Amino acid sequence: MKKRNLFLSILIMLISLIFNACNETKRQEIEKEERIIKKDFSKSMSFKYDDISEVIIYSFPDKEFIKQIDGYLRKDINFNTDVQLSNDFIKERIVLSENQKTELFNLIAKDSCNSDQLIADCYNPRHQIVFKDKKDNVIGDIEICFSCGNIENSKSIGEAKYYCLEDMRLFFWNVGIKYFINDDHSGIQTEEDQKEIERIYRTLPKKVNK
Repeated sequence: MKKRNLFLSILIMLISLIFNACNETKRQEIEKEERIIKKDFSKSMSFKYDDISEVIIYSFPDKEFIKQIDGYLRKDINFNTDVQLSNDFIKERIVLSENQKTELFNLIAKDSCNSDQLIADCYNPRHQIVFKDKKDNVIGDIEICFSCGNIENSKSIGEAKYYCLEDMRLFFWNVGIKYFINDDHSGIQTEEDQKEIERIYRTLPKKVNK
């Protein structure tokens, strides 16, 4: 009888320890989740979700290198002072579905990992998100350099820019953007990028100085 009571006491103690450990793990997971998503920056944006009629994602060769070319702004796509692209260099153009638009808005509006990202001392943007309203006007844009971890965005984006770039990279991949986003979702620096820009430039009409 004493052995049985001792066994039951030990069993109850083990169950209690396991139960407490599980509760502690669950508490830590909840605290971690609360630390990850603390703020909603959508209120800092000058436009609301309902104002967005269309979202387009572009990919193109290194834009900073393109800027070194005389006459690179051919104004095929020249929305405003924040968004300046050229059809000559566009590689991919993806218009998001309604579900994808919702996913993207939630991604940029939530504070997900603003303090953990490593930013390199470079800027070679190859991707851009453009938000348009029902009148086809651009109301905001985000330009991204995945290889450096840097972004530039229009003032209308406000503070909605503290998202994880790895989450954004995976989102791009899933919606169909493949340029400079390979199978492990990491951009790779390559000389082929600049060679392609130079090849395209050689085929373009040259600007005539009057």
